[in-house]
Amino acid sequence: MKRKCVLMILALVVIFGSVSVASAYAGAGNIHVSRTSNTSASVSADISYTKVLTSCTNTITLQEKYNGSWRTATGVPVKTVTKTKHNTRTLALPYTFTLVKGKVYRVKAVFTSQDGSTSKVITCHSGTF
Repeated sequence: MKRKCVLMILALVVIFGSVSVASAYAGAGNIHVSRTSNTSASVSADISYTKVLTSCTNTITLQEKYNGSWRTATGVPVKTVTKTKHNTRTLALPYTFTLVKGKVYRVKAVFTSQDGSTSKVITCHSGTF
């Protein structure tokens, strides 16, 4: 299963009535999920930007379905993992989560980009597994 999120960042500067793009970049994030058994899932949250950024952070959180809503998973040893990389345009965060048999899950991925003093965040969700 694969989900894709796209981020477009445009910083416009108005100088004496003219508009120019001072800093622009786009990011495309992907979440790959494979439930490898009743109690295990392999997850990867990857992002690629159109330029080198000051830093990129990927955070993936395992969520479970509970009473018709989504919440951070319970009863598992690891719920959230984070990875940060500096002066880069790509960042991959693979992880294998331990699951509780019989529960329905999804992954929430938060991609944070820092370009100088500009910080942007996008959030994506995988399909259920």
